[in-house]
Amino acid sequence: MVLSVGANKKRIIAVIALVALAVGAFFLIPREPEKAVYPGMTNEERIAFLQSFNWTVEEEPADTREVVIPAVFNDVYTAYNAMQNAQGFDLKDYAGEKCMQYRYIITNYPDCTDTVYATLLVCGDRIIGGDVSSEAKDGFMHGFAPDSVHFVAPESAA
Repeated sequence: MVLSVGANKKRIIAVIALVALAVGAFFLIPREPEKAVYPGMTNEERIAFLQSFNWTVEEEPADTREVVIPAVFNDVYTAYNAMQNAQGFDLKDYAGEKCMQYRYIITNYPDCTDTVYATLLVCGDRIIGGDVSSEAKDGFMHGFAPDSVHFVAPESAA
């Protein structure tokens, strides 16, 4: 059996147009942007992450514990996750999962006499979120960047 297809200008133009349409559609289909991956398995990786924001921390974490990201977020966790979203993380991706929490004492936080912590949430081998906060009762909490917006808990949490 032999199949013969004649090539004329109309067929060539039609094939080129179809290929161009397929290639264009591939690039125009919306995709979620790639999320940055921050390694956090080792103490050195966690400290390097904090140093990338110009924080100097004590060499070892002040404390470490296992935490569970809630499967269902309440108002406080929803607000906290909004702060995480602003710095490129999304804890909803880890809802219901166990992760490790590492708290490091920041030694170069400006104009603050209270102890200030950098808290990292690590799931598997990557940093999935966290914050910078003071231990004062009326203290502050914000993202890793020094100029990031402060976390404000919803009124219902008070």
